[in-house]
Amino acid sequence: MRPLYEACLKMIRTRARRIPLVDVDDETGREMVVSVVTQYRILKFIAVNNEHNTVKLKKPIKDTGLGTYNNLATCRMSSSVLDVIHLMVRFNISCVPVLDKQGVVLNVFEAVDVIPCLRGGAYEELSSSVGDALSRRADDFPGMYTCSDEDRLDSIFDTIRKSRVHRLIVVDDDNRLKGVISLSDILKYVLLHGEEDDSKAR
Repeated sequence: MRPLYEACLKMIRTRARRIPLVDVDDETGREMVVSVVTQYRILKFIAVNNEHNTVKLKKPIKDTGLGTYNNLATCRMSSSVLDVIHLMVRFNISCVPVLDKQGVVLNVFEAVDVIPCLRGGAYEELSSSVGDALSRRADDFPGMYTCSDEDRLDSIFDTIRKSRVHRLIVVDDDNRLKGVISLSDILKYVLLHGEEDDSKAR
């Protein structure tokens, strides 16, 4: 029954992507998990209920400071799954953009892509290539979402409203990697950094 804002702040402070919602069982008096609130659900809620344009939603990405643009972890299709897992642990991230030699984004390797490599305890699959691992994805895998740093935040919210987005890969006109925007980045901006924009507009 706590305010949603409080849950959002807790996510930002702890870097948690989801928080269990608990309630007290009337019969036993014990706490029980009744649902889970995720960053995606929160941002989708904001996107659906704030379709009126505020100052912060009209800003292009490059003016918001959203995302990571330096020291990005990347890999190639030929990289081993195990090497990419090490990158994820070292950088505390859940996806690694897959690039060609020219820096063009071909795909992203996500933490969930590790699971098929471990089915049946076949740990030797971790030495297989990223390309092999990506070929095991289900046909309904949502895929990769890209944007330009010229795109406005409201267009990103439109994407969140329509699709199950976990992050956006920022690319230039030649589809070369520029940065990565996570749901955490967007949530932090909307809750904290964007507040002063609205107060200036009033």
